[in-house]
Amino acid sequence: MYKSIFRPLLFHLDAEDIHNKIVKYLQIYRHLTPVRKIVSSSCHTETAGWKWRNLTFRNRVGLSAGFDKAASCFDELSDLGFGFIEVGTVTPKEVKGNPCPRIFRLPKEQALISRTGFNNPGKAVFLQNLKRKRFGKYILGININTNHPDNQEQAMTDILDLYCTFNNYADYYTINWGSIAPDILGPILITLFQHKQEYKKPVFLKLPADLIFEKAEEIIRFAIQHHIDGFIACGPTQDRSLLTRSTPTEINNIGAGGISGLPVLQKSLKTVKYLSEHAPKNMLIIGAGGIITSQDAQAMLDAGAHLVQIYSAFIYEGPYVVKRIAKVCK
Repeated sequence: MYKSIFRPLLFHLDAEDIHNKIVKYLQIYRHLTPVRKIVSSSCHTETAGWKWRNLTFRNRVGLSAGFDKAASCFDELSDLGFGFIEVGTVTPKEVKGNPCPRIFRLPKEQALISRTGFNNPGKAVFLQNLKRKRFGKYILGININTNHPDNQEQAMTDILDLYCTFNNYADYYTINWGSIAPDILGPILITLFQHKQEYKKPVFLKLPADLIFEKAEEIIRFAIQHHIDGFIACGPTQDRSLLTRSTPTEINNIGAGGISGLPVLQKSLKTVKYLSEHAPKNMLIIGAGGIITSQDAQAMLDAGAHLVQIYSAFIYEGPYVVKRIAKVCK
């Protein structure tokens, strides 16, 4: 029903506009307790759960960062059956992001092109929203970044501030590889390790889909040296050659932006397989990027991922895709 009725209607509207409307509807849904119980019972599937260190995931399916950038509806989204949800990216100060329109669908590709620019409301609003977390119901990750990626001292202050400020709510943190230069990120992580020993909250690196494999071993060594706990693979790609079902005119009319969705899948599988074979076995590997169907999720697990994250699948397949994937990922 979603793909035959609702999706065509939704896809007639601007992608970001309908996303914002969905967030508002979820905030109304927040207060409809009887409805929430029905939704939650219909969307969840019974699994034994999965444990890594001191974190117990209800199931292996998570929502990628980028959908709930302001941490404004993560608790409501958890009703749809996610075992873990990642919110953000958040920075200490508000970021407006790039001008609209900045999110575009490519239905023939089952892909999105986005150039939002880390838009988020900033630390204070984000923290207020985090207070709605239902402890024990799901694992919550927070994707954090700095307002000063080119200034080591200010970037360090930003990252440490966010890590400590959100400590009561975050189960783990993610930093996007490439958003902060390695020579700046390294000293930040060295200092951050002192706080990790106190707060015990793991930090993951999210790798880009366009990872140069000659540098992959170097990134793994960097991660080991700086006490990184795992990887998320992968984020968007800039490789337009992967868009094989759209015309050059369609793609050029959209303009710049990172590609997410099905075209990223093979790059993500390749990266996950490499990490599984070369990274230390105690590092967590979360497969993300391009997972649309249950079969895609299974392929990601077969490649060596411990958990999977989805985003585009939620848009193209509808909310019940979470339950379908969770069943496969038992």
